[in-house]
Amino acid sequence: MSDRLPVTVNIADSSATKWVEHARFPGIYVRKLLTSQDNPLANVNEVLVPPGGLIGNHGHPKQVETVYVLAGESLLTIGEEEFSFHAGHVVAIPMGIEHTLENVGAGDVHLLTIFTPPIL
Repeated sequence: MSDRLPVTVNIADSSATKWVEHARFPGIYVRKLLTSQDNPLANVNEVLVPPGGLIGNHGHPKQVETVYVLAGESLLTIGEEEFSFHAGHVVAIPMGIEHTLENVGAGDVHLLTIFTPPIL
Protein backbone atom coordinates (compact mmCIF):
# COMPACT_ATOMS: atom_id res chain seq x y z
CA MET A 1 0.00 0.00 0.00
CA SER A 2 1.29 3.46 -0.91
CA ASP A 3 1.54 6.44 1.45
CA ARG A 4 1.30 8.85 -1.49
CA LEU A 5 -1.64 11.19 -1.87
CA PRO A 6 -3.65 10.95 -5.10
CA VAL A 7 -2.24 13.20 -7.81
CA THR A 8 -4.36 15.18 -10.25
CA VAL A 9 -2.65 15.86 -13.55
CA ASN A 10 -3.94 18.35 -16.11
CA ILE A 11 -2.67 17.85 -19.63
CA ALA A 12 -3.62 21.06 -21.41
CA ASP A 13 -4.81 20.79 -25.00
CA SER A 14 -4.33 24.20 -26.58
CA SER A 15 -6.60 23.28 -29.49
CA ALA A 16 -9.44 22.72 -27.00
CA THR A 17 -8.89 26.08 -25.29
CA LYS A 18 -10.59 29.21 -26.65
CA TRP A 19 -8.76 32.42 -27.45
CA VAL A 20 -9.86 35.44 -25.40
CA GLU A 21 -8.86 39.03 -25.99
CA HIS A 22 -6.17 40.21 -23.60
CA ALA A 23 -7.63 42.38 -20.82
CA ARG A 24 -4.94 45.09 -21.16
CA PHE A 25 -3.90 44.91 -24.82
CA PRO A 26 -6.70 45.21 -27.41
CA GLY A 27 -6.26 42.99 -30.46
CA ILE A 28 -3.96 40.56 -28.61
CA TYR A 29 -5.34 37.11 -27.76
CA VAL A 30 -4.51 34.65 -24.97
CA ARG A 31 -5.21 31.00 -24.20
CA LYS A 32 -4.61 30.05 -20.56
CA LEU A 33 -3.07 26.59 -20.64
CA LEU A 34 -1.93 25.97 -17.04
CA THR A 35 -2.90 28.07 -14.02
CA SER A 36 -1.64 28.23 -10.44
CA GLN A 37 -4.17 25.47 -9.66
CA ASP A 38 -2.25 23.17 -12.03
CA ASN A 39 1.20 24.33 -10.95
CA PRO A 40 1.66 26.45 -7.81
CA LEU A 41 5.05 27.65 -9.11
CA ALA A 42 4.11 28.91 -12.60
CA ASN A 43 1.38 29.57 -15.12
CA VAL A 44 1.57 28.97 -18.86
CA ASN A 45 -0.25 30.81 -21.64
CA GLU A 46 -0.24 30.91 -25.41
CA VAL A 47 -0.37 34.42 -26.85
CA LEU A 48 -1.37 35.45 -30.39
CA VAL A 49 -0.16 38.77 -31.79
CA PRO A 50 -1.61 39.49 -35.27
CA PRO A 51 0.40 41.37 -37.92
CA GLY A 52 0.99 44.93 -36.72
CA GLY A 53 -0.16 43.98 -33.20
CA LEU A 54 1.52 45.50 -30.16
CA ILE A 55 1.84 44.34 -26.58
CA GLY A 56 2.43 47.75 -25.04
CA ASN A 57 5.04 48.73 -22.48
CA HIS A 58 4.50 46.94 -19.18
CA GLY A 59 6.31 45.04 -16.45
CA HIS A 60 5.63 42.33 -13.90
CA PRO A 61 6.77 43.42 -10.44
CA LYS A 62 6.58 39.93 -8.88
CA GLN A 63 7.14 37.54 -11.82
CA VAL A 64 9.86 36.51 -14.21
CA GLU A 65 8.26 36.17 -17.65
CA THR A 66 9.82 33.54 -19.86
CA VAL A 67 8.75 33.87 -23.50
CA TYR A 68 9.32 31.30 -26.25
CA VAL A 69 8.44 32.25 -29.83
CA LEU A 70 6.56 29.40 -31.50
CA ALA A 71 6.03 31.24 -34.81
CA GLY A 72 6.44 34.66 -36.41
CA GLU A 73 8.68 37.70 -36.47
CA SER A 74 8.62 40.37 -33.77
CA LEU A 75 10.55 43.21 -32.26
CA LEU A 76 11.08 42.87 -28.51
CA THR A 77 12.07 45.92 -26.49
CA ILE A 78 13.42 45.32 -22.99
CA GLY A 79 14.19 48.53 -21.17
CA GLU A 80 15.87 50.68 -23.85
CA GLU A 81 17.26 47.81 -25.94
CA GLU A 82 15.54 46.36 -29.04
CA PHE A 83 15.91 42.76 -30.24
CA SER A 84 14.76 40.87 -33.32
CA PHE A 85 12.70 38.09 -31.73
CA HIS A 86 11.46 35.23 -33.88
CA ALA A 87 10.54 31.54 -33.98
CA GLY A 88 12.95 29.48 -31.89
CA HIS A 89 14.03 32.37 -29.64
CA VAL A 90 13.45 32.31 -25.88
CA VAL A 91 14.04 34.98 -23.22
CA ALA A 92 13.59 35.35 -19.47
CA ILE A 93 12.50 38.91 -18.63
CA PRO A 94 13.45 39.79 -15.03
CA MET A 95 10.92 41.02 -12.48
CA GLY A 96 10.03 44.69 -12.81
CA ILE A 97 11.70 45.27 -16.19
CA GLU A 98 9.51 47.18 -18.66
CA HIS A 99 9.09 45.52 -22.06
CA THR A 100 7.06 45.62 -25.29
CA LEU A 101 6.56 43.27 -28.21
CA GLU A 102 5.48 44.25 -31.72
CA ASN A 103 4.64 41.88 -34.56
CA VAL A 104 6.72 43.17 -37.49
CA GLY A 105 6.07 40.24 -39.84
CA ALA A 106 3.37 39.32 -42.34
CA GLY A 107 1.97 36.44 -40.26
CA ASP A 108 0.77 35.91 -36.71
CA VAL A 109 3.25 35.74 -33.84
CA HIS A 110 2.56 32.84 -31.46
CA LEU A 111 4.22 32.95 -28.05
CA LEU A 112 4.39 30.54 -25.15
CA THR A 113 4.64 32.55 -21.91
CA ILE A 114 5.55 31.19 -18.51
CA PHE A 115 5.21 33.32 -15.37
CA THR A 116 7.16 32.37 -12.25
CA PRO A 117 5.74 32.63 -9.69
CA PRO A 118 2.28 32.48 -11.27
CA ILE A 119 0.11 35.54 -11.82
CA LEU A 120 -2.89 34.97 -9.59
